[in-house]
Amino acid sequence: MTWLLCSPHVAPKDNVPFRDGFGTIPMTTAQRAIFTDRYLKSLKPAPAGKRITHWDAAKSSFGCRITERGVVSFFVMRRIHGKPKPVRVVLGRYPEISLATARKRAAAALGDLVSGVHPKERERAQQLAEARQQANTFAALADQFLRRPAAAKQRTASAIEKNIKRHLIPRWGTRTAAEIKRSDVIAMLEEIDEKSGPYMAAKALALASSIYRFGITRELGGIESNPCHLIKPSEFVSEMAPRQRVLTNSEIALVWRASQGEIRNGIESTYPGGPFTRFLLLTAVRRNEAACMAWSEVNLADALWVISAHRTKGGAPHEVPLSGMAIDLLASLPRFAGDFVFSANGGHAPIKGFGKFKDTIDERAAELAPPGLAGWRFHDLRRSARTNLSSLGVTPFIAELVIGHQQKGVHKVYDVHRYQSEKREALERWASKLRSIIEPPPANVVDIKAGRAV
Repeated sequence: MTWLLCSPHVAPKDNVPFRDGFGTIPMTTAQRAIFTDRYLKSLKPAPAGKRITHWDAAKSSFGCRITERGVVSFFVMRRIHGKPKPVRVVLGRYPEISLATARKRAAAALGDLVSGVHPKERERAQQLAEARQQANTFAALADQFLRRPAAAKQRTASAIEKNIKRHLIPRWGTRTAAEIKRSDVIAMLEEIDEKSGPYMAAKALALASSIYRFGITRELGGIESNPCHLIKPSEFVSEMAPRQRVLTNSEIALVWRASQGEIRNGIESTYPGGPFTRFLLLTAVRRNEAACMAWSEVNLADALWVISAHRTKGGAPHEVPLSGMAIDLLASLPRFAGDFVFSANGGHAPIKGFGKFKDTIDERAAELAPPGLAGWRFHDLRRSARTNLSSLGVTPFIAELVIGHQQKGVHKVYDVHRYQSEKREALERWASKLRSIIEPPPANVVDIKAGRAV
């Protein structure tokens, strides 16, 4: 309830002026009647420069005042217990609030005045309590977690924010963070597992645990324990088997064909989704690494693309030698004012909404070779390329470097060689194999490089 307070004064007598903080305003004779809607609607505006007070004969200290413009305002006026002067408390305007609502507000205000509580003090106390409750909600804690300085440096910052707002805030946002229990976390795991799968459920649990750890460390919201502690996703979600989908040669060829389009006004009709898909196959990079690729990162003369450290999962720069096929693909792309290679708005922002690109490819694949492709994802292109590197005799060490996995153990500390030429040869061999998949050579032609190790 909102209280508007005027300067204290006694009830007006006939033709006695009062001062309300805006100057002295003459009043006409106060009138008394039982308030009804019919009575209130029959009230006439006060004469110019005057205000008329009407008292409710059915409820002591409750009245209304009408101005020269016909504005009717409800109020109560009574002394606060222990104080000599009465206080006028404005309750609201009629008909913006109904007569019934005004009577309820009047009862509450009079109760405060009789008990010695100033209505404005109660309002302040309520606002303070609401502010404290709002500051201690899970949504407030999650917001502080997302705004911490370290969050902006994370490569997956946008994905983290998206998952928190999609899976955690709708469930717990308005609840006090300290009141959420393990049973709530387990229920969240089971619900997300049913709707989005076990991996998303596990990811949501990890994010929730990080938020609570952040709150405990900084002593926020009165949080003393982490409700996610000791909860293992495997005990509450379906089987989390590692994904092993590798596209067959015929499926790879179908993806390539389904992602191609006609050239219209110098731009391929499937751009940006089509070329983006084929580029993933050629380079075996992660989806987001290719999506945010910028022309400033590419040296076409040296056939090299360098992904900066802040965009890689390992937190180190990743050099991607570009095969001849990859260079040809990049050379065929439009150049806009913006720097992003794959963009839907003139290069000013990277592409997003990968689902719609995949849907387009699926529809086209179903047309080209019914029933089309089933159960594949963009990340399967990366796994398929990595698997083919092994089949081509590329050593696991080089193949892992090709896809951006960092060296481990003493190699990471002492071996700073970048293996650029070895990675280049591996990607060229994969491009050659890919070309033979999408454009099969005659049966009597043999690739003599297929057995040589890198």
